[in-house]
Amino acid sequence: MTNSRSYDMLLKACLRGPEKMTTHLNPVLRSRGAADQFLFSRTEAIRPEAKTAPESFSGEDRLSSVFPDAASGKEFVDRSLNLLSSFFTFSAMVIKIDRFADDMPCGTMEKILLSTAKAIDSCCKPHEGMWGRLDHDRFGCFLPDINVSACSRIAEKIRRTLSEGIQETVSIGIAGYPTINYGRSQILENAQKALDHAAFLGPDSLVSFDSVSLNISGDNYYGGGDVLTAIEEFKRALMLDPSNVNVHNSLGVCYGMMGDLEKAFEEFETAAWLDSDEFMAVYNMGIVSMLKEDRQRALERFIEAHRLGKDVFEINFQTGKLYLEMYQPENARPFLEKAVMLKSDNGAAFRKLGDCAAAMEDTVRAIWAYKSAVKLNPNDAPALSALGFLFDRQGENPEISTTFCLQSVRVCPDNGLFRHRLGELYLKQNRHEEALQEFEAALRLGHDSKCRIEEIHGRPAAKAS
Repeated sequence: MTNSRSYDMLLKACLRGPEKMTTHLNPVLRSRGAADQFLFSRTEAIRPEAKTAPESFSGEDRLSSVFPDAASGKEFVDRSLNLLSSFFTFSAMVIKIDRFADDMPCGTMEKILLSTAKAIDSCCKPHEGMWGRLDHDRFGCFLPDINVSACSRIAEKIRRTLSEGIQETVSIGIAGYPTINYGRSQILENAQKALDHAAFLGPDSLVSFDSVSLNISGDNYYGGGDVLTAIEEFKRALMLDPSNVNVHNSLGVCYGMMGDLEKAFEEFETAAWLDSDEFMAVYNMGIVSMLKEDRQRALERFIEAHRLGKDVFEINFQTGKLYLEMYQPENARPFLEKAVMLKSDNGAAFRKLGDCAAAMEDTVRAIWAYKSAVKLNPNDAPALSALGFLFDRQGENPEISTTFCLQSVRVCPDNGLFRHRLGELYLKQNRHEEALQEFEAALRLGHDSKCRIEEIHGRPAAKAS
């Protein structure tokens, strides 16, 4: 019996890597949702972990000496919200120092920290603003009786004052009260979401909280596995901007993840209605149709999505895969060939291309595709089994064919077809007992191996053994 070491040796000897191809990847697209097939536009910002300034950091002491009344952290927020309780309107800012690293000399850190605080204080004081340090590199500010538009002008002045002084930059997120159904205590958090949004624009950016900020926040919650909170973020984003196509699509993906296909379809349909060129929504409607087992409707939507977005891997892959499932390999092939060009590191796409080529009796192309799949994923059991089967048909060394089929069974012992193929190879090598074990296992797993079992029982060699 071939051991794992000999399998590794044979794998290296038999496989050749897929030829290099030009890859066109759209970095904003991600597969998500039911059966992880939905598409939506990711606009996530990875918020750095907040760092609390070390107690020994001299800049903190210097800041306190220059601004003895300035609170920080929770104390600052609680004190400010208490003073704002009687105001019907206020704005909040979160101000992040763009260039602030732990490995900076203490003198440099102190200079930047103090200069930023002075710029904030000088610009906010005329408006009776309240400010404080939130953490290592962020300040917060509340401005009573100031709307978002006026707050933006103050924020611009902070940036200008700081850049003119020590030539350092800050990024600023702004949010205002009232905003839809947010309470006073949530406005500073909204300013942070706007700051996350600003991260896409690079250093020295200023963003006011809007539906895109919430879309980014929803994406981050979704990426963290909190789908319910993501849904709430997307719903609020639509309260701010009901015509935001990306948000409708993202909300549809969340509903799809929750198994609510009717709501998912409604959101995708709305997105497609708002933007007739929105291929992701059309594609996602196709995924919903697939999940409802309406293959023909799914195919129509995939083809329409392909018309709108020809160079999207997922669209080509799913269209080709669906054609293959509908026993139309000749129609599947162009899409699957395109899919492996678009994403040459996707083993599943190569395997499906192998299935397609095999169905068209193109053994050479099928073996190439399966080899590519196994090189990308050495435990791709379907590709391993198919390679063993095709190598045998080509008259390859029986040990090589058996090695691949055996490995497929090791990876996936509960597949009747894989067991049957291995049994066929054992039978050809007159290894009757091993063949019988595989055929009996295949029969238990639902594969029709009864004739082979009867054949072995009827052989004199089997009785002699």
